Amino acid sequence: MTISKFWIALALASAAILNSASAQSAPPTKVRLGVLTTASQAAFTVGVQAGIFRRHGFDVEVIPLATGAQANQALAADQVDWSGGGIESTVVAWATELPFTAYAMYAKGGDSYGILVRKESHINSPADLRGKTVAVPQGTAPAQGLSQVVLKAGLPADAVKRVNASYGSMGQMLVQGSVDAMVGLEPFLTLTEDTMQGKASLLMRLGQYVQGGGFFLITNNWAKAHPDRVADAVEALWESQQWLRQHPAEATAFQAAFLKVDPKYITAAFKWLSYDPLVDDFTRQSIKSTSAYLATEGLISRPIDIDQNLKSLDKVTADLKTRAADLLK
Repeated sequence: MTISKFWIALALASAAILNSASAQSAPPTKVRLGVLTTASQAAFTVGVQAGIFRRHGFDVEVIPLATGAQANQALAADQVDWSGGGIESTVVAWATELPFTAYAMYAKGGDSYGILVRKESHINSPADLRGKTVAVPQGTAPAQGLSQVVLKAGLPADAVKRVNASYGSMGQMLVQGSVDAMVGLEPFLTLTEDTMQGKASLLMRLGQYVQGGGFFLITNNWAKAHPDRVADAVEALWESQQWLRQHPAEATAFQAAFLKVDPKYITAAFKWLSYDPLVDDFTRQSIKSTSAYLATEGLISRPIDIDQNLKSLDKVTADLKTRAADLLK
């Protein structure tokens, strides 16, 4: 090699080293992540606690949220950049054109929803719900599931006395006897059943009627400011979900600490959840039926175009299936 070629090669090598060092030293992208206090959003907790978001170049601040409606409000007000939102709350957001977009599922699992009844109320079948008082969150997948259960049992829609309640408060209502049944989700179902020490039983789970879990949502403002980072964010979630599937014991510990509950209740919830980012046929159909249900209930003005609202999700999914398919294993 001539001297001139040597110096050219050295300069190119030095430039490559400097560029690499610069990329590695670039500050991570700051993100405010709203996380609902449910077991179904454990992949977000894993992404933070296992350092997965950090490895993908994100400095994530977790902001606990109580409900999907609160997540919608926080996203719309730019109080958070990312969040998880249930299927029903996301459909409401689409119907009202709130400024955020779905890019993946954070979890699925309709059987994480169920109907827990007081034994002294003598509810042994869905038909026995006639005239009973039932705690259920209005406009949610459990509310939709209850409507379908009542319909299938041959009861009129108003056969059940519904009491609007949050997932966190309905258990105490059942314990105190102010309601005969609650339609909730894990881990609150198992926690309440244990608290009642044999005085409550699970009537049924709702997976045949509705899909559980929900969407990974990113504000349009954040996506516009970081257009080259959206796919990275989704890939980080995919990796977090894979890590959870491969390390359930560690993920259980992370989520139990976040929710401040006994790990056995997280284990009970994980049994009914699938941490899979893809929208399968059942999920797509469930979203459509949720849209129709919410329109019937007057919670949205009309059913929405599901496929149009999933275009960004479908595009990112197709891209990541090409470059990160191993994360689906």
